[in-house]
Amino acid sequence: MTTAQREPESPPPATLVTAREHLEEVVAELRHEPRLAIDTESNGFYAYQERVCLLQISSAREDFIVDPIAIKDLSALGELTAAPHIEKVFHAGEYDVLCLKRDYGFAFTNVFDTMIAGRLLGAKELGLAAAIRIYFGVTISKKLQRADWGLRPLSEAHFHYAQLDTHYLLRLSDILRDQLREKGRDGDAAEACARLADIEPVTKSFDPNGFWRLAGRSRLSPRQTACLREVFLLRERRAKSMDRAHFRIMPEELMVNLAEAMPENSEALARVRGMTPYLQHKLGGAIMDALARGRTAEPPTEPPRSGKRRSNRERLLFEDLRQWRKAQAEREAVEPVVILDTKCLQELARAAAANEPDPLRSLSALKRGRYGEPLCGLLRPKQNS
Repeated sequence: MTTAQREPESPPPATLVTAREHLEEVVAELRHEPRLAIDTESNGFYAYQERVCLLQISSAREDFIVDPIAIKDLSALGELTAAPHIEKVFHAGEYDVLCLKRDYGFAFTNVFDTMIAGRLLGAKELGLAAAIRIYFGVTISKKLQRADWGLRPLSEAHFHYAQLDTHYLLRLSDILRDQLREKGRDGDAAEACARLADIEPVTKSFDPNGFWRLAGRSRLSPRQTACLREVFLLRERRAKSMDRAHFRIMPEELMVNLAEAMPENSEALARVRGMTPYLQHKLGGAIMDALARGRTAEPPTEPPRSGKRRSNRERLLFEDLRQWRKAQAEREAVEPVVILDTKCLQELARAAAANEPDPLRSLSALKRGRYGEPLCGLLRPKQNS
């Protein structure tokens, strides 16, 4: 293990940016930097419509915290994220990249992710706090990990917590990059980070048939399922009108319990497992109305499942591939996903089961060169069976 480097108790406070003019000045300064560390804080744990609430940027000399709630136009930052001459360093950056693309339409080039590097190196602990503790001897408190970053004003403790998410990233990336080169994994990192830069957000919309997928729904009768649908729709309306995360309106387990019990009065409602006095006070009347609608409504019909069913041959191939991946990961002392991700295994199994001429076509040149021979041995005999 690398010896922890001695660090000061706390870095100087970050520069807080709350005005567009100030942001443009910061961008003018940062556009000449070769590397920037980036992180975001969002409010998806609290809000119906998640949004980026804080954006942290660190250069080799200074830490910045940008407030997107105070600054409506962040387009100037898009110049930095898209600039090919500036390396953007993240830790577990998939979420950050997706959020910044979704909210601001930013494009990304030249990305490096320290969690991807840690995974390729076989790190046992992949969290940023663990890496900072191991390499810099600094312990970071995670008590604000689930903070509501959409609230204003934020405290100094919030800003300090956010600052530490990027303050060490550039130096951490230097250490991990050297280790990747030593282990011959730098090509893997480049490939994985290029994919990270290219990922695109998927627009999520409310699915009125989502209640069919709730755990425990299968034990309900048609009438109870009609009640579940009404409670499910009630929760959606309330979450949207109050701009609150769905589970903060009503947990999924409680919705199923309500539909199963179908209480007919407030006393019976109070006895439903998971019902709290607070929730009954706030939503009791609306819940009873929803259940009443469910009792008289036409029971819903489950929609047909989308997607083509996998053949038995494809399922067997996928299981063979999964077992090979597990054994290969143990030989290389890395997580299985480092070898090939599950989506890739599924595509290999599909292509081989369909007797495609080149079932390895979806593999990158790097992966094909490294694993092509064993994969061919695993897949080709089954093509001719």
